[in-house]
Amino acid sequence: MSAPDRPSDAPLRVAVVGAGVMGRYHATNYATLPKVRVAAVVEVDEARRHEAQQAYGCAGYATLAELLAHEEVDAASVAVPTSLHYAVTRALLEAGVHVLVEKPVATDVAQARALARLSAEQGLVLQVGHITRFYSAVQMLAREVRRPYLIEARRLSPSQRVKDVGVVLDLMIHDIDIVFGLMGNGNGVVEVVASGLPLNGSPLEDVAVAQIKFEDGCLARFLASRVSPDPERTMLIAERDKTVRVDFAKEPYSEVQFFRTPGSAAHAGHVKLDRHLVHDENPLRKELEHFLARIRGTTDPIGTLDDDLRSLELATRILAAMREDESVPVH
Repeated sequence: MSAPDRPSDAPLRVAVVGAGVMGRYHATNYATLPKVRVAAVVEVDEARRHEAQQAYGCAGYATLAELLAHEEVDAASVAVPTSLHYAVTRALLEAGVHVLVEKPVATDVAQARALARLSAEQGLVLQVGHITRFYSAVQMLAREVRRPYLIEARRLSPSQRVKDVGVVLDLMIHDIDIVFGLMGNGNGVVEVVASGLPLNGSPLEDVAVAQIKFEDGCLARFLASRVSPDPERTMLIAERDKTVRVDFAKEPYSEVQFFRTPGSAAHAGHVKLDRHLVHDENPLRKELEHFLARIRGTTDPIGTLDDDLRSLELATRILAAMREDESVPVH
């Protein structure tokens, strides 16, 4: 059940639904924030549930229905498998609970739109966990990039922790969201070409490549893999007067390099390099702080549900283009 109205300075009671890897990250960060109490966790696995109860001193429930029947909570983080995002998020919103759901908000665009409508009708915050929006390097790119003509994004990982969606909704959607943030509103996608391969006996793609073309002519190329021996998270952005290279994998730093071409004829052929190491201190904590501030009404959203829908719509277009591709699957 949702919590009754409380004084503005009262602690927010938060539940975490799903006590796997991401859920524990959420609960651990909530526990460090002022005026927040981790009230409960929901986890079907008994051992993980008991471990979370002990770690956070909170109640534990095996099902969402039990949580809503016994607890009054203001907000919840949803960190269950992606295929369950829609049902869990809908139930929480219908109960009057503000929700932060890990990306993507749903696997189906129609379901995502339904959740956006429901949150608006209920007057509740629905925030999607696009954590890269809170990277200092991504915010630097938003200030510096004006009119790119080419963007290349590579996101490679050895992790196959996510089993119920393919690599497009698991990993590539991060870079899709970053690219849309750089391109701005009103610059639609006019062409999508994509291919993908399942490599471990699953019908879901483990490797995917996609190229999209925007209305202004900019090309964006994406490569995502969750069977890579080494992690890589890089992005290259080319403009007429500069090229930007970003390495997001130097945690807790991102390396941002600006290769600038001097405008005068006297310096033709010369390139000036500006190199920055940008400290990304706990972007998940920043994301949760932002979510709670939105609930309290003290900040405007960084990214809207329209932005989330736009990224999900492109991801589903890429998946549709992959299905049309005639590549032979590798098992």
